Amino acid sequence: MVSAGTRKEGDQGVSEDSEELVAALDAKVKDAIRLGWRPVGDAVTGPDGRLSQAMVRPR
Repeated sequence: MVSAGTRKEGDQGVSEDSEELVAALDAKVKDAIRLGWRPVGDAVTGPDGRLSQAMVRPR
């Protein structure tokens, strides 16, 4: 799982529903792909406000 962002004000991470959050997740997904992982399904927002993308490593 690759995730980015947080819902809490003044905490570390980027705000939910921001372009910065999408860019942060996109950068992490690209890095995971470079390391041999591939995305599965759509990016989703979890209950904690994080934007997440499921990843699998092909055998």
